Amino acid sequence: MLRAYALFVLAGLAEIGGGYLVWQWLRDGRSLLLGLLGGVILFLYGIIAAPISRNGWAPPSVSSG
Repeated sequence: MLRAYALFVLAGLAEIGGGYLVWQWLRDGRSLLLGLLGGVILFLYGIIAAPISRNGWAPPSVSSG
């Protein structure tokens, strides 16, 4: 159960952080590399979140999203 909580926190940080980097790129005209890094982090978010819902227990935001 502790592993699920840790993955949930890590997935949340990846989702928020990746989205923020893409937003910085689009809204503030930051470097394309920053936007690409945000995209990679969002991709990793999908990989991180996948085992959470496979374990039979998933927080609502992961299981419905």
